[in-house]
Amino acid sequence: MQELEEVGEHASGQVGRNQNLVYTLPHTTESIAEFLTPALARIDPSAGGTQVVVVTRDAETALAISETGLHLAGPAGIEVVPITSAARAGRIFKTRPVLAVAGTAAELLALVRSSVLKLDTVRTVVLAWADDILGEGPEVVSALEGVLGELSEAGRIIVTRKLTPVVENLAERYARRARRVGVADIEAPQIPADYEMPIIKYVTVAGSARAGALRRLLDDLDPPSAMIVARDEPAAAEATRIMRTLGYHDDDESMTVTRGYVGNAPTHTVIFYQPPVTPGELQRVSQAKPVQVVVVAAPGEVPWLRELASGRLAPLNFHGPERRAHDREEAVRQELRTVLARGVPAREVISLEPLLQEFDGTELAAAALHVLERERAQRRLAEVNQTPAARPKPADGARARAGAAGMTRLFMTIGTRDGVKVGDLMGIIAGEGGIPGDRVGKIDLQESHALVEVAEADAAGVITRVNGSMIKGRRVVVRGERDREDRERAAGPRDRSDRGARSDRPDRRDRPDRGARGERPRPTRRPGSSDRPTRGSPPRRDRDRS
Repeated sequence: MQELEEVGEHASGQVGRNQNLVYTLPHTTESIAEFLTPALARIDPSAGGTQVVVVTRDAETALAISETGLHLAGPAGIEVVPITSAARAGRIFKTRPVLAVAGTAAELLALVRSSVLKLDTVRTVVLAWADDILGEGPEVVSALEGVLGELSEAGRIIVTRKLTPVVENLAERYARRARRVGVADIEAPQIPADYEMPIIKYVTVAGSARAGALRRLLDDLDPPSAMIVARDEPAAAEATRIMRTLGYHDDDESMTVTRGYVGNAPTHTVIFYQPPVTPGELQRVSQAKPVQVVVVAAPGEVPWLRELASGRLAPLNFHGPERRAHDREEAVRQELRTVLARGVPAREVISLEPLLQEFDGTELAAAALHVLERERAQRRLAEVNQTPAARPKPADGARARAGAAGMTRLFMTIGTRDGVKVGDLMGIIAGEGGIPGDRVGKIDLQESHALVEVAEADAAGVITRVNGSMIKGRRVVVRGERDREDRERAAGPRDRSDRGARSDRPDRRDRPDRGARGERPRPTRRPGSSDRPTRGSPPRRDRDRS
């Protein structure tokens, strides 16, 4: 990055002669040092107060600027406090002097309005990167103008990836007569004539999740050879650590980590651990003639990446979700095969016959399938939202046992009295049972048990995997509903022979402890109780007085 070092030296000299600068720099860690060094050099620690304000698009950029400032000045030097939360930053301002801050326009404006951040001591304000900030929308632009409007005396440093009309207009309004400082793009090599660059695939992740994304990419793509391209030393060290964790050694030439350099050795897959920032970086990989090129990028970096790739950019879908989608489609096809194997339904054919004059049979089938999936989705949503008491009960036992075509019912020994809801059963069947939720039919949740419809092909697997699982602290037993009925029939009716037939029991009126009118006789008076007054007689004390 010799060009960047030269620009830094040039810019440092320019600050003394003009307070306002416009940098054209790629969005990289190295670029932060180029514009941050002259800004921090203007701070006078003895003067006190906040003297440098860096406005960023997001909190991640503010953290990167804070880390770069620590690297430049050292632990005992000037720190750039990242404003990732106005409330947290307010407590920091109360404990010690803060000479430099970095944060989004909204967070900074909140500190200004609460009188925590005083702008009258600010000497330099930096916009990093202005094109990203302006692309965030009207609310962010309004907050930015609110901050800049309070900094009439501060010098401006505007950093942008490219000078667009919007950025030029911003510079004209807030950084008049600013000097332009640019970085010449590294010359891109010529793409070999016998090679066509593939469409660039990208995976969007947060900056802190790049390591996990790299592992998933290597597991999902499983390339025979790969080159991981990092732009700075910390990223290269992190990627190297991930590769060693996965079992790759430094001497493994099929899996390598490089800092920007791509040789002529053929490589199956090139993975940009950080997005390229110049066309030259992107085109340089053509020397290795890769079969596929993948970029790990933050969401905000995708628009610039699309511009670099001249529109030849597409998202990469991991195989896990894609495979589950294919499984769902195959389940629908299997259900249709089951219906067709029983014979073509005549009534439905009669209903569709007039439409065959207007549409192709495949189109009709696709439309019918779309209606079916929509109705199923609405039914599942209604069942999940309904309380168990509100769900309609089957009007006929045989109809309830029949279930939907191609579906079978499972009996589960858990119900509402155990605190279970329909969503709990759906989750345990889809998770432990290993089938997607759209292959689970109606769930009839009762007080002591539940009846769940699943595809016939999935029933045995669900019983095996879910049986014995814990739901709400209770171990559940799962069996086919027919198996439960067979067990009950085999057990027979409950034995009540010890009670005798109802016809052999004596009538209540004929029992020996009843009177002629079927009434119980009054109990005899106990000995020694003759002096007790009968009910309704006056108390003994009143009788004595009489």
